[in-house]
Amino acid sequence: MEIGVLGYIGSRNIGDYIQTMAVIDMIYPNSYRVLDRETLHNFNGTEIKTIINGWFMENPKNWPPNEKISPLFISFHINPSVEKEFIKPASLNYLKKHEPIGCRDTYTKNLLQSNGIKSYYSSCVTTTFDRKKYVDSSIEPKGVIVIGAFDRLNPKIDFTSIYRLILSTVSFPIKKLKYLLKKRSFENHLNSQNIEAKEYNQITNRKILSHQEGLSLANNMLKEIAKSETLITSRIHAAIPAMAMGLRVIFINEGLSHKNHKSRISDLNNFYISVSLKEFFMTNLETLEKVTNHKVYLKKIKETIKKFINK
Repeated sequence: MEIGVLGYIGSRNIGDYIQTMAVIDMIYPNSYRVLDRETLHNFNGTEIKTIINGWFMENPKNWPPNEKISPLFISFHINPSVEKEFIKPASLNYLKKHEPIGCRDTYTKNLLQSNGIKSYYSSCVTTTFDRKKYVDSSIEPKGVIVIGAFDRLNPKIDFTSIYRLILSTVSFPIKKLKYLLKKRSFENHLNSQNIEAKEYNQITNRKILSHQEGLSLANNMLKEIAKSETLITSRIHAAIPAMAMGLRVIFINEGLSHKNHKSRISDLNNFYISVSLKEFFMTNLETLEKVTNHKVYLKKIKETIKKFINK
């Protein structure tokens, strides 16, 4: 049986395909077809059972999906930036038809429940990763890997409107300086502790052009995580897979105070140590405890997906 899984062509965040890989691992040995998250409304194939998970969405006008997609909603996140589109009648009627909705965060769960949709907190599908699938079990994990510890502090010029272009251009110098100073302090701290860390970038230099490319990038990143003992990051789809694989994880929460970020990370903070840069300087990486409280959600996610496939 072919199962639909979601990808996102045009993304520059490998984390989108990390979530795809988590679903693919769970539905094995079923074959899969990757559907684009942003164009589900245009699907025109034969009816296909599809796992609907992840961050929704860049183009909310494209919601809801085509009726030929038979969905299971699990690890589903509606971002505050687009929530108005998701509580319109057409969307609520669609979600009502396919409830209960498994939500990645209580923000989404509460939003749906307040609009009459049965929903529950499912946690994230990336809690299900198995380290043995990405590295030989005989290889002992070692070393520290840093994945985007300060990504969101690195400013960019915003070309989406004249107003934003002017605002981002004026603020760029001071934001860039703050970013560089924090990054330097972080690197100096690691050096002072005699910690050699390899760096890996979850954000690509250009847009991902195909699902095959996205899955390849995700596979490579997961292999690098699986070889490591400790992860330092500000990316949840590096942190959660690493936690699931048994790494020590420390999450730097700089630049994540906006509602759009808080809505998606607040519940996931239960699965790792979340600190500011100042708090990081006082953290002993060698004494970090490995977290296992995700396992109750892991079991439920797997059972729910298996039941959906076999139904």
